[in-house]
Amino acid sequence: MPSVIANLKVKEDKIEEAKVAFKQLAEETLASEEGTLEYVAHQRQDDPTTFVFYEKYASDEAFKIHGKNLASKAAVFGGVLAGAPEIIMIEEV
Repeated sequence: MPSVIANLKVKEDKIEEAKVAFKQLAEETLASEEGTLEYVAHQRQDDPTTFVFYEKYASDEAFKIHGKNLASKAAVFGGVLAGAPEIIMIEEV
């Protein structure tokens, strides 16, 4: 099962907007993507401008479907991000 850690840095003046958008994105993703098993947004305590998503997928195909769906959310990310996300692929052992 593929899993992802995604680190997203947001603009300082967009922290609250990002919190709302990321929570909504997580809820929508879990409700609409059957193969997405976990999709949880976290905010770092030591750096409130950094958000960390933990994602877990039932298969590589489910991960690809999520990527396609995420492309439609570009406007949400573009308005709050302070740079490109760091995507770390991990595998459960």
